[in-house]
Amino acid sequence: MISAVLLINKHGDVVISRFYRGDIPSDVADTFAEKVIRQKNTASLPPIQYINGYSFAYMKHRDMYFVGISKGNANVAMLFQFLKNLAAIFGAYFDDTVMKLPWDQAAIQENFTLVYELLDEVMDYGYPQNSSVEILQMYINTGEMKAKFEANQAALMPELTGAVDWRAKDIVHKKNEVFLDIHENIDLLMSASGTILRNEVVGVVQMKALLSGMPECKFGLNDKIAMDAQDARAGPGGQKRHAVELVDCTFHRCVRLGKFDADRSITFVPPDGKFDLMQYRISKNIKLPFKVLPVIEESEEKGVKVVNITLKIRAMCVYVTFSAAAAAAAIGLFAFVFFLAPLIAHVVSG
Repeated sequence: MISAVLLINKHGDVVISRFYRGDIPSDVADTFAEKVIRQKNTASLPPIQYINGYSFAYMKHRDMYFVGISKGNANVAMLFQFLKNLAAIFGAYFDDTVMKLPWDQAAIQENFTLVYELLDEVMDYGYPQNSSVEILQMYINTGEMKAKFEANQAALMPELTGAVDWRAKDIVHKKNEVFLDIHENIDLLMSASGTILRNEVVGVVQMKALLSGMPECKFGLNDKIAMDAQDARAGPGGQKRHAVELVDCTFHRCVRLGKFDADRSITFVPPDGKFDLMQYRISKNIKLPFKVLPVIEESEEKGVKVVNITLKIRAMCVYVTFSAAAAAAAIGLFAFVFFLAPLIAHVVSG
């Protein structure tokens, strides 16, 4: 459970503070600012600090620090996810959409009443409640919350208490469209001799859904095809092996995790608009897209030693060949080009 949430600027001054349980003193903000923010090595400090018997978990968002404080043994992963959602909520409310400018400390100070309404709604006695921007914007707005809530109380209650609180039921689009974007970052650590010490791929599957009504979407991953093919070859009693070994993956809360555990299919009722459907990390069977070769030349000119460093980038040639059966089975499924299609595509590096 979370005892308090603070918003502190880069100078260590408290902009917003909300104490939920009354079990910590109000001067803990000054202690945190003195021990963390005003230190010279703030950037190198870990995001979790234990000071004077209290646990502080914090993240920096632009020029503000979002700080969660707990007196007991809190779920740290939940706390960081709550702080991240809170930053997204503030962005939805206070970003300048006309000038396309992000919110800042001035926007928070000009909307104190709205900020405290949001803080009271997203958490109750230290337990996170509703962090859906779409639902919050239905009944928390600038100065008209009570009148709007009473006028639409019958329509709002099912959304607040229902199983699908991230999507309204009366959404209508002239044209049903779905867009998928896959972003992958490669982290690589290599020794001077060229040996790979550590490598991993961190990817995000972003989806933009413009669908009417309450649609149920279902997608299959490429490793589902591999599972079926291996099962057919292995016969009865054969052991299932996944071609894509995910170190860890997280989904949007609209995804039905039980279905994914059962058959590796992603079944969900999507929110309206853009959202992160899936985040994943892979650390095995990673082929390098390019290599960086440093060339160091030392020379001496007029008694001055000169060192020239040249970086050469060599692309690793990749040839992809598809079989007819695999291509037919891949229709309608995700095609994760380098790292998530080992059984659909045969990759040869030269």
